Amino acid sequence: MARLPRFLTENWHLKLAGLGLSVFLWALVQTEPLSQETFSAVPVTVVVADTAWSLSGSPSPETVELRLGGPAREIIRLAREGTSIRVPVASVGSRDTAITIQREWVQISPRVGVTVESVSPSVIGLTFEPSASRTLPFALRTVGELPSDLALSSPLGLSPESVSVRGPENRLLRLDSIPLLPFDLSQVRESGVLTLAVDTTGLGGAAVDPPEAVLGVRVEPLVERVLGRVEVQTEAGVGQPRFLVEPAWIELRLSGARTLVTAMDLSLLQVSVAPEALRGLVPGEIRRVHLEISGLPPLITAYPSTETVMVRSAVEESDRP
Repeated sequence: MARLPRFLTENWHLKLAGLGLSVFLWALVQTEPLSQETFSAVPVTVVVADTAWSLSGSPSPETVELRLGGPAREIIRLAREGTSIRVPVASVGSRDTAITIQREWVQISPRVGVTVESVSPSVIGLTFEPSASRTLPFALRTVGELPSDLALSSPLGLSPESVSVRGPENRLLRLDSIPLLPFDLSQVRESGVLTLAVDTTGLGGAAVDPPEAVLGVRVEPLVERVLGRVEVQTEAGVGQPRFLVEPAWIELRLSGARTLVTAMDLSLLQVSVAPEALRGLVPGEIRRVHLEISGLPPLITAYPSTETVMVRSAVEESDRP
């Protein structure tokens, strides 16, 4: 008697089980109730492979009505998860064109037994314009504030700082940067790195590569340092009388990340009255002016005990009656 080939007899129990499962699933699909469902406002996405052209604006219409048929369970899942239509454009022949939607462009895989019954409207209009490429910087936007016990110990850093953009030439010429989705400072709890995606609003279909940036965040505990006696500096111009300031000394409170505040070079710090604020001050005149603080490192905030002082021009002995 002829023996069966080895590939049929080897692991025969596993192969038999697999065959049984396949038959069971086939029978389940065949016996499951069929359904038809209309999906309205299905978005149309256009992918242009021709690098010399870019889509100008949105397809017309931007959404279509889709009628699908198949097992009720798969239709229900698809209704819950949603679907879309992806229109590939290999080459552009003219600025304005009409494309008939093919059923295989409907994104329904791997839905077993689901078929595309109809697409309405079946034709969409597309407008193209010459494409261009530019390298533009990322624009970082922040919202909220850091928790009250934390402070930045270094500026927020992006990598990469700039990005390659390809899209409609007219639109790209109006861009000076590529915005990222806003970063919420209130969610920061510790130092780390995270990824921010490009905010595509207003880009008009331009392709950004890479479509995201890595943001580095370094924070430390917030500390304060109080300088109890800081002199208010004034500079009199040539031929000008000297000035008297009240108060002549103020208290200055410094706030920021621990290492920045403790390592700060206080010799660079100066509290003064701007010379322009004293221009035209006549002897005996009293004027309230704002203080200026210079020599303050980035990410450190100074809070003076007063923001204004009284300044008067001193009366010289020769001016006395």
